[in-house]
Amino acid sequence: MNTAELLDTQEGADKWQRLAPAAIIHFAVQFVVVFVKQVIQGLLPIIAIVFTAGENRWLIISLIAIGSAALLLIAAVLSYLKFRFRLSGDTFLIQKGVFKRKRLSLGYNRIQNVSFAQPIYFRPFNLIVLGIESAGSSSKEVNLSGIPRALAEEIRATVFKSHAAAKSGTEAADTAMTGETALPAEEQTIISQPISELVRYGLSNSGIWVYAGLLGAAASQLQQAEIDFISFPFIENLFVELKAYSNFVAFIVTVFSAAIVIFTVVIFLSVTGSIIVNYKYHLTWGNRRFHRTRGLFERQEMSLPENKVQSLVINQGWPARLVDRFHLQLKQVGFGNIPGQPGQGNANKFLVPSVTEDFLQGFSNILYPDFQWSDLKLNPIDKSFTKKAVLWIILPISILPTIGLTIGVGFLGLLPLLAAPLSAPIIMRVRSQYGYATDGRHGVFRSGFIGHKLTVFSFYKVQTVAVMQTPGQRRRGLATLEIKMAGSTTEIPYMPLTDANRWRDSILYEIESSDKSWM
Repeated sequence: MNTAELLDTQEGADKWQRLAPAAIIHFAVQFVVVFVKQVIQGLLPIIAIVFTAGENRWLIISLIAIGSAALLLIAAVLSYLKFRFRLSGDTFLIQKGVFKRKRLSLGYNRIQNVSFAQPIYFRPFNLIVLGIESAGSSSKEVNLSGIPRALAEEIRATVFKSHAAAKSGTEAADTAMTGETALPAEEQTIISQPISELVRYGLSNSGIWVYAGLLGAAASQLQQAEIDFISFPFIENLFVELKAYSNFVAFIVTVFSAAIVIFTVVIFLSVTGSIIVNYKYHLTWGNRRFHRTRGLFERQEMSLPENKVQSLVINQGWPARLVDRFHLQLKQVGFGNIPGQPGQGNANKFLVPSVTEDFLQGFSNILYPDFQWSDLKLNPIDKSFTKKAVLWIILPISILPTIGLTIGVGFLGLLPLLAAPLSAPIIMRVRSQYGYATDGRHGVFRSGFIGHKLTVFSFYKVQTVAVMQTPGQRRRGLATLEIKMAGSTTEIPYMPLTDANRWRDSILYEIESSDKSWM
Protein backbone atom coordinates (compact mmCIF):
# COMPACT_ATOMS: atom_id res chain seq x y z
CA MET A 1 0.00 0.00 0.00
CA ASN A 2 1.41 3.37 -0.98
CA THR A 3 1.62 6.51 1.15
CA ALA A 4 -1.52 8.16 -0.16
CA GLU A 5 -3.58 5.05 0.48
CA LEU A 6 -2.19 4.74 3.96
CA LEU A 7 -3.14 8.31 4.82
CA ASP A 8 -6.40 8.76 2.96
CA THR A 9 -8.24 5.44 2.56
CA GLN A 10 -10.26 3.61 5.13
CA GLU A 11 -8.35 0.42 4.29
CA GLY A 12 -5.05 2.13 5.15
CA ALA A 13 -6.51 3.67 8.28
CA ASP A 14 -7.85 0.37 9.61
CA LYS A 15 -4.73 -1.67 8.89
CA TRP A 16 -1.94 -1.89 11.41
CA GLN A 17 1.43 -1.17 9.82
CA ARG A 18 4.90 -2.45 10.65
CA LEU A 19 8.18 -0.63 10.42
CA ALA A 20 10.66 -1.59 7.73
CA PRO A 21 12.73 -4.71 8.58
CA ALA A 22 15.83 -2.49 8.75
CA ALA A 23 14.34 -1.11 11.98
CA ILE A 24 15.84 -4.20 13.66
CA ILE A 25 19.22 -2.49 13.32
CA HIS A 26 17.86 0.63 15.01
CA PHE A 27 16.41 -1.32 17.94
CA ALA A 28 19.73 -3.13 18.36
CA VAL A 29 21.59 0.18 18.45
CA GLN A 30 19.12 1.47 21.05
CA PHE A 31 19.71 -1.51 23.29
CA VAL A 32 23.49 -1.14 23.01
CA VAL A 33 23.31 2.55 23.95
CA VAL A 34 21.05 1.85 26.92
CA PHE A 35 23.37 -0.94 28.05
CA VAL A 36 26.47 1.26 27.86
CA LYS A 37 24.80 4.16 29.68
CA GLN A 38 22.83 2.38 32.37
CA VAL A 39 23.94 -1.23 32.82
CA ILE A 40 27.65 -1.60 32.18
CA GLN A 41 28.69 0.32 35.32
CA GLY A 42 26.92 -2.20 37.51
CA LEU A 43 28.69 -5.05 35.73
CA LEU A 44 32.21 -3.67 36.18
CA PRO A 45 32.99 -5.94 39.18
CA ILE A 46 31.94 -9.02 37.17
CA ILE A 47 34.00 -7.84 34.18
CA ALA A 48 37.01 -7.41 36.46
CA ILE A 49 36.58 -10.97 37.76
CA VAL A 50 36.31 -12.35 34.23
CA PHE A 51 39.53 -10.64 33.10
CA THR A 52 41.37 -12.11 36.07
CA ALA A 53 40.02 -15.63 35.58
CA GLY A 54 43.34 -17.00 34.38
CA GLU A 55 43.71 -19.20 31.30
CA ASN A 56 39.96 -19.61 30.79
CA ARG A 57 39.21 -15.91 30.62
CA TRP A 58 39.18 -15.73 26.80
CA LEU A 59 36.79 -18.70 26.62
CA ILE A 60 34.50 -17.01 29.14
CA ILE A 61 34.73 -13.68 27.29
CA SER A 62 33.90 -15.39 23.98
CA LEU A 63 30.88 -17.18 25.45
CA ILE A 64 29.62 -13.95 27.02
CA ALA A 65 30.09 -12.06 23.73
CA ILE A 66 28.24 -14.73 21.72
CA GLY A 67 25.44 -14.91 24.27
CA SER A 68 25.10 -11.14 24.42
CA ALA A 69 24.97 -10.86 20.64
CA ALA A 70 22.28 -13.56 20.46
CA LEU A 71 20.18 -11.87 23.16
CA LEU A 72 20.63 -8.52 21.43
CA LEU A 73 19.43 -9.93 18.11
CA ILE A 74 16.44 -11.69 19.70
CA ALA A 75 15.43 -8.54 21.60
CA ALA A 76 15.73 -6.37 18.49
CA VAL A 77 13.68 -8.78 16.36
CA LEU A 78 10.95 -9.10 19.02
CA SER A 79 10.79 -5.30 19.41
CA TYR A 80 10.38 -4.99 15.66
CA LEU A 81 7.66 -7.64 15.49
CA LYS A 82 5.73 -6.16 18.42
CA PHE A 83 5.81 -2.57 17.15
CA ARG A 84 2.76 -1.56 15.11
CA PHE A 85 1.33 1.80 14.14
CA ARG A 86 -1.81 3.03 12.45
CA LEU A 87 -3.02 6.38 11.11
CA SER A 88 -6.73 6.58 11.80
CA GLY A 89 -8.35 9.83 10.71
CA ASP A 90 -6.55 12.55 12.64
CA THR A 91 -4.99 10.22 15.25
CA PHE A 92 -1.80 8.21 15.64
CA LEU A 93 -2.20 4.78 17.20
CA ILE A 94 0.91 2.96 18.45
CA GLN A 95 1.28 -0.52 19.92
CA LYS A 96 4.64 -1.61 21.26
CA GLY A 97 6.35 -3.66 23.95
CA VAL A 98 7.48 -7.28 24.21
CA PHE A 99 6.63 -8.29 27.77
CA LYS A 100 4.63 -5.19 28.67
CA ARG A 101 2.33 -4.06 25.89
CA LYS A 102 1.67 -0.32 25.53
CA ARG A 103 -0.91 1.42 23.41
CA LEU A 104 -0.60 5.13 22.64
CA SER A 105 -3.19 7.36 21.01
CA LEU A 106 -2.06 10.80 19.87
CA GLY A 107 -4.28 13.27 18.02
CA TYR A 108 -2.88 15.65 15.41
CA ASN A 109 -4.18 18.61 17.40
CA ARG A 110 -1.84 17.66 20.28
CA ILE A 111 1.27 17.48 18.11
CA GLN A 112 3.64 20.38 18.63
CA ASN A 113 6.57 19.44 16.42
CA VAL A 114 7.88 16.85 14.01
CA SER A 115 11.53 15.98 13.39
CA PHE A 116 13.43 13.66 11.06
CA ALA A 117 16.65 11.77 11.69
CA GLN A 118 18.43 9.47 9.25
CA PRO A 119 21.17 7.33 10.83
CA ILE A 120 23.86 6.13 8.49
CA TYR A 121 22.50 2.57 8.54
CA PHE A 122 19.12 3.80 7.19
CA ARG A 123 20.53 5.72 4.22
CA PRO A 124 20.86 2.76 1.82
CA PHE A 125 17.14 2.05 2.36
CA ASN A 126 16.00 5.72 2.32
CA LEU A 127 14.38 5.23 5.71
CA ILE A 128 14.21 7.74 8.55
CA VAL A 129 13.29 8.05 12.21
CA LEU A 130 10.20 10.21 12.62
CA GLY A 131 9.98 11.95 16.01
CA ILE A 132 6.73 13.52 17.16
CA GLU A 133 6.33 15.70 20.22
CA SER A 134 2.98 16.33 21.84
CA ALA A 135 1.76 19.27 23.89
CA GLY A 136 3.01 19.16 27.46
CA SER A 137 5.65 16.49 26.88
CA SER A 138 9.35 16.96 27.60
CA SER A 139 10.49 14.42 25.03
CA LYS A 140 9.47 12.85 21.75
CA GLU A 141 6.28 10.94 22.60
CA VAL A 142 6.23 8.99 19.34
CA ASN A 143 9.19 7.59 17.42
CA LEU A 144 8.63 5.72 14.17
CA SER A 145 12.06 4.22 13.57
CA GLY A 146 12.39 2.97 10.04
CA ILE A 147 9.65 4.35 7.78
CA PRO A 148 9.99 5.53 4.16
CA ARG A 149 10.86 9.18 3.73
CA ALA A 150 7.84 9.73 1.49
CA LEU A 151 5.51 8.50 4.23
CA ALA A 152 7.26 10.63 6.86
CA GLU A 153 6.96 13.77 4.71
CA GLU A 154 3.27 13.03 4.09
CA ILE A 155 2.69 12.63 7.83
CA ARG A 156 4.48 15.90 8.55
CA ALA A 157 2.53 17.72 5.86
CA THR A 158 -0.76 16.28 7.13
CA VAL A 159 0.02 17.39 10.69
CA PHE A 160 0.88 20.91 9.52
CA LYS A 161 -2.24 20.93 7.36
CA SER A 162 -4.32 20.07 10.42
CA HIS A 163 -2.72 22.92 12.38
CA ALA A 164 -3.25 25.38 9.55
CA ALA A 165 -6.89 24.33 9.17
CA ALA A 166 -7.48 24.98 12.86
CA LYS A 167 -6.06 28.48 12.55
CA SER A 168 -6.92 29.76 9.12
CA GLY A 169 -9.41 27.39 7.46
CA THR A 170 -9.17 25.13 4.48
CA GLU A 171 -7.29 27.52 2.21
CA ALA A 172 -4.47 27.98 4.70
CA ALA A 173 -4.38 24.23 5.16
CA ASP A 174 -3.82 23.67 1.45
CA THR A 175 -0.95 26.16 1.52
CA ALA A 176 0.65 24.37 4.46
CA MET A 177 0.21 21.05 2.69
CA THR A 178 2.05 22.13 -0.42
CA GLY A 179 4.54 24.22 1.51
CA GLU A 180 5.89 21.70 3.96
CA THR A 181 6.22 18.66 1.75
CA ALA A 182 9.21 19.83 -0.23
CA LEU A 183 10.51 23.15 1.11
CA PRO A 184 8.72 25.67 -1.13
CA ALA A 185 10.34 28.41 -3.15
CA GLU A 186 9.34 31.12 -0.68
CA GLU A 187 11.41 29.40 1.98
CA GLN A 188 14.68 31.27 2.11
CA THR A 189 18.06 30.00 3.17
CA ILE A 190 19.26 31.81 6.27
CA ILE A 191 22.65 30.19 6.61
CA SER A 192 24.72 27.26 5.35
CA GLN A 193 27.79 26.65 7.43
CA PRO A 194 31.06 25.60 5.72
CA ILE A 195 33.60 23.34 7.40
CA SER A 196 35.71 26.36 8.38
CA GLU A 197 32.89 27.72 10.56
CA LEU A 198 32.33 24.32 12.13
CA VAL A 199 36.02 24.26 13.04
CA ARG A 200 35.61 27.68 14.65
CA TYR A 201 32.64 26.37 16.60
CA GLY A 202 34.66 23.40 17.82
CA LEU A 203 37.47 25.71 18.92
CA SER A 204 35.23 28.32 20.55
CA ASN A 205 32.58 26.16 22.20
CA SER A 206 33.02 26.97 25.89
CA GLY A 207 31.95 23.48 26.90
CA ILE A 208 35.20 21.92 25.74
CA TRP A 209 37.14 23.63 28.48
CA VAL A 210 35.27 21.62 31.09
CA TYR A 211 37.52 18.75 30.07
CA ALA A 212 40.48 20.79 31.23
CA GLY A 213 39.64 19.44 34.66
CA LEU A 214 41.42 16.31 33.53
CA LEU A 215 44.66 18.24 33.99
CA GLY A 216 44.21 18.24 37.72
CA ALA A 217 43.87 14.48 37.85
CA ALA A 218 46.79 14.03 35.47
CA ALA A 219 49.04 16.43 37.38
CA SER A 220 48.28 14.71 40.68
CA GLN A 221 49.63 11.49 39.24
CA LEU A 222 52.89 13.08 38.17
CA GLN A 223 54.05 13.26 41.76
CA GLN A 224 54.20 9.48 41.98
CA ALA A 225 57.91 9.01 41.45
CA GLU A 226 58.85 7.88 37.99
CA ILE A 227 56.04 9.12 35.66
CA ASP A 228 55.61 5.77 33.95
CA PHE A 229 53.25 7.05 31.24
CA ILE A 230 56.22 8.54 29.37
CA SER A 231 57.11 5.55 27.24
CA PHE A 232 58.80 7.12 24.23
CA PRO A 233 62.59 6.64 24.56
CA PHE A 234 63.43 10.21 23.53
CA ILE A 235 61.01 11.75 26.01
CA GLU A 236 62.05 9.32 28.73
CA ASN A 237 65.76 10.11 28.25
CA LEU A 238 65.00 13.85 28.28
CA PHE A 239 63.06 13.45 31.50
CA VAL A 240 65.91 11.53 33.14
CA GLU A 241 68.37 14.25 32.14
CA LEU A 242 66.09 17.00 33.44
CA LYS A 243 65.52 15.11 36.66
CA ALA A 244 69.28 14.77 37.16
CA TYR A 245 69.57 18.53 36.72
CA SER A 246 66.58 19.48 38.83
CA ASN A 247 63.54 17.56 40.05
CA PHE A 248 61.49 20.76 40.00
CA VAL A 249 62.37 21.56 36.39
CA ALA A 250 61.59 17.99 35.36
CA PHE A 251 58.22 18.18 37.09
CA ILE A 252 57.30 21.54 35.50
CA VAL A 253 58.32 20.39 32.01
CA THR A 254 56.35 17.18 32.41
CA VAL A 255 53.22 18.96 33.64
CA PHE A 256 53.48 21.46 30.79
CA SER A 257 53.91 18.67 28.24
CA ALA A 258 50.96 16.75 29.65
CA ALA A 259 48.85 19.92 29.51
CA ILE A 260 49.70 20.42 25.83
CA VAL A 261 48.85 16.82 25.02
CA ILE A 262 45.53 16.91 26.88
CA PHE A 263 44.47 20.26 25.39
CA THR A 264 45.42 19.05 21.92
CA VAL A 265 43.32 15.91 22.34
CA VAL A 266 40.37 17.87 23.77
CA ILE A 267 40.46 20.41 20.96
CA PHE A 268 40.77 17.68 18.33
CA LEU A 269 37.78 15.82 19.76
CA SER A 270 35.74 19.03 20.02
CA VAL A 271 36.44 20.06 16.42
CA THR A 272 35.80 16.54 15.15
CA GLY A 273 32.54 16.33 17.10
CA SER A 274 31.46 19.74 15.77
CA ILE A 275 32.01 18.62 12.18
CA ILE A 276 30.27 15.26 12.69
CA VAL A 277 27.20 16.75 14.38
CA ASN A 278 26.84 19.90 12.23
CA TYR A 279 28.10 18.63 8.87
CA LYS A 280 26.32 20.41 5.99
CA TYR A 281 24.45 22.62 8.44
CA HIS A 282 21.60 24.29 6.56
CA LEU A 283 18.93 26.58 8.05
CA THR A 284 15.92 27.94 6.17
CA TRP A 285 12.95 30.14 7.08
CA GLY A 286 9.45 30.03 5.61
CA ASN A 287 5.80 29.64 6.58
CA ARG A 288 6.72 31.04 10.00
CA ARG A 289 8.99 28.05 10.65
CA PHE A 290 12.70 27.40 10.90
CA HIS A 291 13.88 24.24 9.16
CA ARG A 292 17.29 22.81 10.07
CA THR A 293 19.26 19.96 8.53
CA ARG A 294 22.66 18.77 9.72
CA GLY A 295 24.74 15.70 10.55
CA LEU A 296 27.37 13.44 8.99
CA PHE A 297 26.59 9.94 10.27
CA GLU A 298 23.01 10.82 11.18
CA ARG A 299 21.22 13.43 9.07
CA GLN A 300 18.80 15.32 11.28
CA GLU A 301 15.92 17.45 10.06
CA MET A 302 13.98 19.57 12.48
CA SER A 303 11.22 22.08 11.93
CA LEU A 304 10.61 24.71 14.61
CA PRO A 305 7.53 26.97 14.49
CA GLU A 306 8.18 30.60 15.36
CA ASN A 307 5.54 30.63 18.08
CA LYS A 308 7.30 27.74 19.82
CA VAL A 309 10.46 29.80 20.38
CA GLN A 310 10.53 30.98 23.99
CA SER A 311 13.72 33.03 23.88
CA LEU A 312 16.86 33.70 21.89
CA VAL A 313 20.10 32.98 23.76
CA ILE A 314 23.28 34.55 22.37
CA ASN A 315 26.48 33.01 23.72
CA GLN A 316 29.94 34.47 23.28
CA GLY A 317 32.34 32.89 25.72
CA TRP A 318 35.94 33.96 25.83
CA PRO A 319 37.01 31.37 23.22
CA ALA A 320 34.30 32.69 20.88
CA ARG A 321 35.51 36.24 21.44
CA LEU A 322 38.95 35.20 20.21
CA VAL A 323 37.49 34.11 16.85
CA ASP A 324 34.85 36.91 16.80
CA ARG A 325 31.85 34.58 16.60
CA PHE A 326 28.53 34.09 18.40
CA HIS A 327 26.65 30.86 19.07
CA LEU A 328 22.86 31.10 19.09
CA GLN A 329 20.27 28.87 20.71
CA LEU A 330 16.52 29.04 20.27
CA LYS A 331 14.99 27.98 23.57
CA GLN A 332 11.86 25.97 22.94
CA VAL A 333 9.30 23.78 24.63
CA GLY A 334 9.77 20.02 24.75
CA PHE A 335 12.08 17.66 22.85
CA GLY A 336 14.11 16.60 25.88
CA ASN A 337 16.52 13.69 26.13
CA ILE A 338 15.43 10.14 25.57
CA PRO A 339 17.63 7.50 27.22
CA GLY A 340 18.99 5.12 24.69
CA GLN A 341 17.82 7.05 21.67
CA PRO A 342 20.73 7.45 19.23
CA GLY A 343 21.47 11.00 18.27
CA GLN A 344 19.74 12.54 21.27
CA GLY A 345 21.23 14.64 24.05
CA ASN A 346 22.19 17.96 22.49
CA ALA A 347 20.81 16.92 19.12
CA ASN A 348 17.43 18.52 19.79
CA LYS A 349 18.78 21.83 21.02
CA PHE A 350 18.09 24.25 18.20
CA LEU A 351 21.59 25.71 17.81
CA VAL A 352 22.93 28.08 15.19
CA PRO A 353 26.72 27.75 15.57
CA SER A 354 29.46 30.23 14.78
CA VAL A 355 27.75 33.29 13.31
CA THR A 356 28.95 36.85 12.76
CA GLU A 357 27.52 39.97 14.36
CA ASP A 358 25.85 41.03 11.09
CA PHE A 359 24.07 37.68 10.83
CA LEU A 360 23.04 37.93 14.48
CA GLN A 361 21.26 41.24 13.89
CA GLY A 362 19.37 39.93 10.87
CA PHE A 363 18.42 36.71 12.61
CA SER A 364 17.15 38.62 15.64
CA ASN A 365 14.99 40.80 13.38
CA ILE A 366 13.18 37.67 12.17
CA LEU A 367 12.14 36.77 15.71
CA TYR A 368 11.76 40.28 17.12
CA PRO A 369 11.17 42.68 14.21
CA ASP A 370 9.87 45.44 16.49
CA PHE A 371 12.55 45.12 19.18
CA GLN A 372 15.96 46.62 18.42
CA TRP A 373 17.59 45.39 21.60
CA SER A 374 21.12 46.17 20.37
CA ASP A 375 20.27 49.89 20.40
CA LEU A 376 19.29 49.84 24.07
CA LYS A 377 21.66 50.75 26.89
CA LEU A 378 21.81 47.97 29.46
CA ASN A 379 21.23 48.98 33.06
CA PRO A 380 23.78 47.64 35.58
CA ILE A 381 22.87 45.88 38.79
CA ASP A 382 23.72 47.46 42.16
CA LYS A 383 27.23 47.35 43.61
CA SER A 384 25.84 45.63 46.70
CA PHE A 385 26.12 42.42 44.69
CA THR A 386 29.92 42.53 45.10
CA LYS A 387 29.77 43.45 48.76
CA LYS A 388 27.44 40.57 49.61
CA ALA A 389 29.49 38.00 47.69
CA VAL A 390 32.82 39.06 49.23
CA LEU A 391 31.84 39.93 52.83
CA TRP A 392 28.94 37.58 53.45
CA ILE A 393 29.86 34.50 51.42
CA ILE A 394 33.58 34.22 50.62
CA LEU A 395 34.96 35.81 53.82
CA PRO A 396 32.95 33.62 56.26
CA ILE A 397 33.90 30.50 54.29
CA SER A 398 37.60 31.44 54.43
CA ILE A 399 37.48 32.16 58.18
CA LEU A 400 36.50 28.57 59.05
CA PRO A 401 39.72 26.88 57.84
CA THR A 402 41.79 29.81 59.11
CA ILE A 403 40.91 29.03 62.73
CA GLY A 404 42.17 25.46 62.53
CA LEU A 405 45.23 26.24 60.38
CA THR A 406 46.40 29.05 62.65
CA ILE A 407 46.53 26.66 65.58
CA GLY A 408 48.47 24.09 63.57
CA VAL A 409 50.90 26.15 61.43
CA GLY A 410 50.83 29.57 63.03
CA PHE A 411 50.98 32.73 60.91
CA LEU A 412 50.70 30.82 57.62
CA GLY A 413 47.24 29.74 58.70
CA LEU A 414 45.99 33.25 57.90
CA LEU A 415 46.56 32.75 54.16
CA PRO A 416 42.93 31.61 53.49
CA LEU A 417 41.82 35.12 54.46
CA LEU A 418 43.40 36.35 51.23
CA ALA A 419 40.54 34.66 49.35
CA ALA A 420 38.22 37.60 50.01
CA PRO A 421 40.43 40.43 48.63
CA LEU A 422 41.74 38.25 45.78
CA SER A 423 38.23 37.28 44.70
CA ALA A 424 36.91 40.86 44.83
CA PRO A 425 38.13 41.78 41.28
CA ILE A 426 36.54 38.59 39.91
CA ILE A 427 33.20 39.36 41.59
CA MET A 428 33.39 42.94 40.33
CA ARG A 429 33.93 41.67 36.80
CA VAL A 430 30.92 39.34 37.11
CA ARG A 431 28.78 42.23 38.39
CA SER A 432 29.87 44.47 35.52
CA GLN A 433 28.68 41.86 33.02
CA TYR A 434 25.15 41.85 34.41
CA GLY A 435 22.80 44.12 32.52
CA TYR A 436 19.14 44.41 31.60
CA ALA A 437 16.89 46.53 29.39
CA THR A 438 13.31 46.58 28.14
CA ASP A 439 11.04 48.43 25.74
CA GLY A 440 7.93 47.50 27.74
CA ARG A 441 7.05 44.44 25.62
CA HIS A 442 10.39 42.63 25.36
CA GLY A 443 13.35 42.11 27.62
CA VAL A 444 17.07 41.50 27.25
CA PHE A 445 19.34 40.24 30.02
CA ARG A 446 23.12 39.80 30.00
CA SER A 447 25.45 37.82 32.26
CA GLY A 448 28.94 36.34 32.07
CA PHE A 449 32.56 36.76 33.12
CA ILE A 450 35.10 37.22 30.32
CA GLY A 451 32.55 36.37 27.67
CA HIS A 452 28.82 36.90 28.03
CA LYS A 453 25.40 35.41 27.45
CA LEU A 454 22.45 37.49 26.24
CA THR A 455 18.85 36.32 26.59
CA VAL A 456 16.20 38.06 24.48
CA PHE A 457 12.52 37.28 25.00
CA SER A 458 8.98 38.60 24.62
CA PHE A 459 7.06 39.35 27.79
CA TYR A 460 3.94 37.46 26.71
CA LYS A 461 6.01 34.24 26.69
CA VAL A 462 6.60 34.47 30.45
CA GLN A 463 4.82 31.88 32.62
CA THR A 464 5.41 33.41 36.06
CA VAL A 465 7.22 36.45 37.40
CA ALA A 466 8.18 37.21 41.00
CA VAL A 467 9.89 40.08 42.83
CA MET A 468 11.97 38.77 45.75
CA GLN A 469 13.83 40.68 48.48
CA THR A 470 16.27 39.67 51.18
CA PRO A 471 16.35 41.81 54.35
CA GLY A 472 19.49 43.53 53.09
CA GLN A 473 17.91 44.24 49.71
CA ARG A 474 14.79 45.59 51.40
CA ARG A 475 16.83 48.12 53.36
CA ARG A 476 18.54 49.34 50.20
CA GLY A 477 15.47 49.38 47.97
CA LEU A 478 16.74 46.51 45.82
CA ALA A 479 15.20 43.25 44.60
CA THR A 480 15.82 40.10 42.59
CA LEU A 481 13.47 39.53 39.67
CA GLU A 482 12.68 35.90 38.84
CA ILE A 483 11.25 35.23 35.38
CA LYS A 484 10.08 31.74 34.48
CA MET A 485 9.40 30.68 30.91
CA ALA A 486 8.65 27.23 29.58
CA GLY A 487 11.82 25.24 30.19
CA SER A 488 14.04 28.02 31.60
CA THR A 489 14.33 30.47 34.49
CA THR A 490 16.09 33.83 34.49
CA GLU A 491 17.03 35.81 37.59
CA ILE A 492 18.13 39.44 37.55
CA PRO A 493 19.77 40.08 40.94
CA TYR A 494 20.21 43.35 42.81
CA MET A 495 18.19 45.59 40.52
CA PRO A 496 16.41 48.67 41.92
CA LEU A 497 13.00 47.79 43.34
CA THR A 498 11.35 50.35 41.06
CA ASP A 499 12.83 48.62 38.00
CA ALA A 500 11.79 45.18 39.26
CA ASN A 501 8.22 46.34 39.84
CA ARG A 502 8.12 48.01 36.43
CA TRP A 503 9.28 44.81 34.73
CA ARG A 504 6.76 42.72 36.69
CA ASP A 505 3.86 45.02 35.85
CA SER A 506 4.81 45.16 32.15
CA ILE A 507 5.12 41.37 31.98
CA LEU A 508 1.76 40.81 33.66
CA TYR A 509 0.11 43.34 31.35
CA GLU A 510 1.51 41.62 28.24
CA ILE A 511 0.45 38.21 29.50
CA GLU A 512 -3.11 39.41 30.08
CA SER A 513 -3.51 41.59 26.98
CA SER A 514 -1.64 39.66 24.28
CA ASP A 515 -3.66 37.31 22.08
CA LYS A 516 -0.51 35.60 20.74
CA SER A 517 0.14 31.96 21.54
CA TRP A 518 3.07 31.36 23.88
CA MET A 519 3.73 27.94 22.30
